Amino acid sequence: MPPLAPAALAAIAPELAKRGLDLLSGVFRGGPGPRLQETTALILERTGIDIHDVAEQKLSPEQWGSLKEFELQQQDRLLESRQESEAGSLEREQLAAADRADARSLQRIALSSDDVVARRFIYYYATLLTLLTFAFIFYAAFGPENRSESQQRIIDTVLGFLLGVSLSAIIQYFFGSSVGSKDKDEKMSQIRRQLPAATAPGGARSARRAGDPA
Repeated sequence: MPPLAPAALAAIAPELAKRGLDLLSGVFRGGPGPRLQETTALILERTGIDIHDVAEQKLSPEQWGSLKEFELQQQDRLLESRQESEAGSLEREQLAAADRADARSLQRIALSSDDVVARRFIYYYATLLTLLTFAFIFYAAFGPENRSESQQRIIDTVLGFLLGVSLSAIIQYFFGSSVGSKDKDEKMSQIRRQLPAATAPGGARSARRAGDPA
């Protein structure tokens, strides 16, 4: 199965949360990675559901029921996947923060230069990327309607990159990171508490076994 496009990921997590599948939603909210691909393949194997159909809202009530049952059966594995994705997100955020600090230090040096282009290059670059992003958004929203499926997938991928990477990086560089990223330590602590609770003798695993037929 090919990796999920950023635009598909952005649509899957909220749709799962809307249906009460909070654990699965958290896994897909964590971003791409081997664990996400493993979960996607496992969903297809156990339920026959292509996760792309969630993004496109093509699932029947019976399929949503199958996903709920899958979440209950695989909650230990999903908790581990979510813990790993949260840890990876926190590490990436720390690395990104260090990169932004280095870039800002370099920009302070550039501002003391006598070269006008060197002083203003970052502003020219950010302005150009922002204008190109909004131009592409306008094309994606109001462009030709008779696009093939492959063309639409390419547009979705490019749009997800421009919004999720380029424009996001510009905003974070000039205005700082989001408030949500500051709460990652608290979220990680919560996930760490959930995992032992789910695997403890009185936790979810034992509760599930108690409900199994003899």
